[in-house]
Amino acid sequence: MNKLEVYSFSDYISVRTLAHRVKDGDNESITRAAGYMAHFVSLIADSNSIIIPMPGRNGFADYTMRLAERISELTGVAYADVLRAKPHVSQYCRKLKYGIKGMSLLSFFLNTDLPCGCKPILIDNVLDTGTTAMSALRALGIPADLVVIGNTNNYMLYDYPIHVLERSLALQ
Repeated sequence: MNKLEVYSFSDYISVRTLAHRVKDGDNESITRAAGYMAHFVSLIADSNSIIIPMPGRNGFADYTMRLAERISELTGVAYADVLRAKPHVSQYCRKLKYGIKGMSLLSFFLNTDLPCGCKPILIDNVLDTGTTAMSALRALGIPADLVVIGNTNNYMLYDYPIHVLERSLALQ
């Protein structure tokens, strides 16, 4: 499986309220988060980059699509809604049912072809266990980066090829 570089603005605890408001679709919070995330997208994007919003439990991108649109406006990097998932129980409910170590990959797939030679930049609010990120990476079939508002260290419980660049490292 391809390695995933993750650019995270903060630890999850520091941005928990913002992350929840983004997920709830609050416009002000989406705009604020997009501003933070746009900084990272600007640092890592090149002329072949394309922003890809992560699908949610309903099977398509919702708040992540709005994040992608705002980040695109701020950076000039194009976005494409190419990922879908089979509708599923929320990751929160899955963790309650199976425990933090009982998470498994989701059924993500491409609903259209990726542009040839593109450099995908996945967008989500938080990196937690890494199962959503790895599901997306598997569906893409090519290396990608992920930009999030915040992250936990729960992904370390899994043997996923994830490398998180903390804000201080990514800004140097």
